[in-house]
Amino acid sequence: MRQRSRWLVVGVVAFAGCSRAGQVGTATPAGGRLDRAGLLACLGAPPEAIYAPERLAAPPRPGLSVHTFSQTLSSCGPVERRYLSYVPPRLAARSAAPVLIVLHGQGASAEAMMNFQTGGTFNRLADEKGLLVIYGNGLPTGYNFPGLANSGRWRAEDTEVDDVGYLDLIVADLRARGVIAGGNDLYLIGQSNGGGMVLRAAREHPDRYSGVAAFMPFVGSSPAAPADLRHTRLRRVMFAYSSADPGLPADYGARVLVSLTDGWARALGLGNDAGVADVVTGLPDVVKEGEGQGDGQVSDAPAVRATRDGTGRRLDRRKGDRALRQLVFDRAGHFWPTRQYADPEPVLRQFGLRNQDVEGADEVWAFFTE
Repeated sequence: MRQRSRWLVVGVVAFAGCSRAGQVGTATPAGGRLDRAGLLACLGAPPEAIYAPERLAAPPRPGLSVHTFSQTLSSCGPVERRYLSYVPPRLAARSAAPVLIVLHGQGASAEAMMNFQTGGTFNRLADEKGLLVIYGNGLPTGYNFPGLANSGRWRAEDTEVDDVGYLDLIVADLRARGVIAGGNDLYLIGQSNGGGMVLRAAREHPDRYSGVAAFMPFVGSSPAAPADLRHTRLRRVMFAYSSADPGLPADYGARVLVSLTDGWARALGLGNDAGVADVVTGLPDVVKEGEGQGDGQVSDAPAVRATRDGTGRRLDRRKGDRALRQLVFDRAGHFWPTRQYADPEPVLRQFGLRNQDVEGADEVWAFFTE
């Protein structure tokens, strides 16, 4: 990995996990919970990591809260897990509203995903549509961003930390607190490392989720697609990626994500062998990304040049109530597509310009409900 800039180190960035490091150690707590230093060491995180599960590192607003519960890890014992919930004030207790579970990328946090990555657009969507939005938080990691409280990542490629089980515990906690009625439609949405995590959870438990959306997902070098989803609850799958993403390995979209998407399509019964072909439509090109953005030094950075003035297209496959959509950008940086952004220069140099032609939150919800 390239050296993180100082701005990233104080951080609100979701980064792709291109290798496996900082994995859980083998220490077992003797008769109880590890102290903070012991837990960080067991998780492979640096001792200066700010692990403060109950701290809400976001401006308070009605409906926004942080919650914790205990989860026992195979090697590190009991640990406090956290998540943020945004419940529009107009929703009553024990709501039957759909639940969107949104996962950050490597090294980021729930607050970073809510505020920096998506620019608050999921909370706005929740207000408009009457949804509940949950922002999950990975556990501390060797990819920690110093200065960012609860910097973490998802262990999507190993089983020492049961992050799939963590998602189940969130739903159980919402039900126990009387927030949801139970039986709500659940949707998984993730970016980068979080995109890999939502794909794993949906692959392992497709009857728990109605839809999944993976944006710029990092899923390892040889990811597996599900075998058969045709008789499961999962009926909507979305992939979004860029051919020129500076935050993923070179040609990752073409080498890995294209074939993985085809595998998910076949599992949904939407493969070419079933006579289902892509219907292609162009995305509106309403913003010339990079115009007037940064100084001359930034505008000449390779990652910026590679992602300037991008365009995109939708590739749709449908049959019955099943649908798979790809959002494929010819040039876009490694960030959530939105116009509600504030990307400082060091971020642009390393991760490029995010696509601003579409609002990712609106794209996701429109696809889930079409």
